[in-house]
Amino acid sequence: MESQKIVNRRNMYQEEITKYRQENRRIYYLDETWYDTHDTVKKGWTDGSSMCIPEMPANKGSRLIIVHCGGSEGWVPNALKLCGKKMEDCNVDYHKNMEADIFEDWFENSLIPNLEKNSVIVLDNASYHSPTAH
Repeated sequence: MESQKIVNRRNMYQEEITKYRQENRRIYYLDETWYDTHDTVKKGWTDGSSMCIPEMPANKGSRLIIVHCGGSEGWVPNALKLCGKKMEDCNVDYHKNMEADIFEDWFENSLIPNLEKNSVIVLDNASYHSPTAH
């Protein structure tokens, strides 16, 4: 069962989004994800006619952090952010690999200049989305 706090926040979000849509404001959604460049499985399947051995060692290489923002009109131009780290320097939780200063620089210098005035940006509450994160 959901807490009343979650229900209230969802209702508030829906009311705000409805208001922004009635005002014909552009709404954009921002998020980040990751990709491990050598993400392979340690085992494979074969029908027996050939060997099935991964050529790349599992969990080696780099982790790419991908940040972008888009809406009903598509992706925000010139706002894609890719950054990478060696796997041995990465945290298991990819959210901890994004740093507030990197996010803020991207937000201020790559995203905001490419949005229309009075646009609305919807994002989650990841700690690095807040200036108080560092």
